[in-house]
Amino acid sequence: MHRSPLRNALRAVRRPLSTARGPDASRRRRRAAAAKLSAAVSAPMLAVAAVAVSVTAGGAGGTDGAAAAHLDTVPVVDAQTVFTLRGHGHGHGRGMGQWGAYGYAKDHGWSAEQIIGHYYGGTELQRIDTGGISVRLMGLDGEDLSVTSDGPMTVDGHEVPAGAAVTLRPTPGGADVTVTQGCGGAPTDSFAVGDPRVSPAGGAKLTVCGGNTYRGDLGVALDGGAPRTVNHVGMADYLRGVLPEEISAGWADKGAGEALRAQAIAARSYAAAEDRYAYAETCDTQACQVYGGTAEEDPRTDAAVADTAGMVVTRGGQPVATEFSASTGGWTAGGDFPAVEDAGDTASPVHDWTQTVTAQQVSEAFGVGPLQEMTVTARNGLGADGGRVVTMRVVGADKTVEVSGPEVRTGLGLKSDWFTIDGQGPAASVIPPESSGLIPDSSGVLPPAVPDSSGQAPESGGGESGPLDIVGGAGLTAEDIRRAADALSGAMGADSKLGSAIDAIGGVAADGLQAYTDARGEGPPEQPEP
Repeated sequence: MHRSPLRNALRAVRRPLSTARGPDASRRRRRAAAAKLSAAVSAPMLAVAAVAVSVTAGGAGGTDGAAAAHLDTVPVVDAQTVFTLRGHGHGHGRGMGQWGAYGYAKDHGWSAEQIIGHYYGGTELQRIDTGGISVRLMGLDGEDLSVTSDGPMTVDGHEVPAGAAVTLRPTPGGADVTVTQGCGGAPTDSFAVGDPRVSPAGGAKLTVCGGNTYRGDLGVALDGGAPRTVNHVGMADYLRGVLPEEISAGWADKGAGEALRAQAIAARSYAAAEDRYAYAETCDTQACQVYGGTAEEDPRTDAAVADTAGMVVTRGGQPVATEFSASTGGWTAGGDFPAVEDAGDTASPVHDWTQTVTAQQVSEAFGVGPLQEMTVTARNGLGADGGRVVTMRVVGADKTVEVSGPEVRTGLGLKSDWFTIDGQGPAASVIPPESSGLIPDSSGVLPPAVPDSSGQAPESGGGESGPLDIVGGAGLTAEDIRRAADALSGAMGADSKLGSAIDAIGGVAADGLQAYTDARGEGPPEQPEP
């Protein structure tokens, strides 16, 4: 007689429980159940466990079945309802925290080298020849370039006198050039060039007509037919225009000069690793690093650049894109560098913050229609309140979306993705940041490698793993699986084929987990506090 795989799996699990006999029957039952379980019910148990996790954790799964039944009972929130969010830090939190660097320099006496080593784990600090860099000036996109100088200039061998202005219109082969009597003056000459770049003579600087002044050369290029302006400049001169835009030069007067040195190293490394466009390596906005030419140059940041000349963060001998943000809130976010505790960030004025948003703002930000609810579903487990938001579920009358923490931050205009919502408990699950591993904080204490939903590091077992390790790690018991299967079966229709299958698989999975628990001689995993 033909039996379905599901029926065979059920028989395989239950048979050892009923046929083991003799004086040592209990122990042999546990061993037999454990042995049969791995081969017979691993797949169905994992399938139901995944569904159970989704149901119990409030994960996104559309609005069918049990989820739809729940959402039908959730009323729409009044558009003017105010939600209070309480958070930590400012920015994406990856790499160095600038306020943390300030705190470590001023309050802990750390050197720039110590600061860099703390935030950029798994790297080396080297001195290399970084040469120059080409910078796309994004505020001039789509425009011809017009520049002047208080000294002589050259354009591909053509000499232009001081005080005159040069306009370059990029072409596929170079640029068409017009020379005028100052910005907006009468034309005095015109010619075509193959190298569309204006170079000042004798160390003079170039000024964009109506705009900023820059060291180095200014040129043009085409990007899909659209004009672009590019500043070709030495690395040190570039950094002189970056640091005062990215960090406060006044920190040097408050005993935090090492934070400026650390910023110089990070900015140089980030720039040296850049290779964004065919015509320029980096840009001048927050999308890369903010760069303002000579407008904000300051002797204190100039000194930090000079004192760290050539110092670059490397991995495998290559410069690393050393991201940084204003304030980590007390823990970095992980990513390309190990997540670390940031004790220096207590100096930050946005170490803690409060912000309000309305239901209408949430609805419009995520396009879900009139808001019904929004719930944080996962955090990274690092720091206060369970750490940064990894995912949040936003339910509206029109649809439900699962959005990432960074998407919530940008969508709602929050200072960071580390926040709680007043009236809500901890998130149901913990997803540690993707990184090369966590490293000790400044106290030398190693944080939990993979925290569970209770915020504690999981206990390490023996060399074997089984369903309890997989499902129990999610905080599920056999009873949880049975309840989840009953709920889904009911939602699908207990008499339907799908409902019957879910109910049967749930029974198999629950029996299997209980058998494995008994075989290991362990009780069910403790549930986290609701």
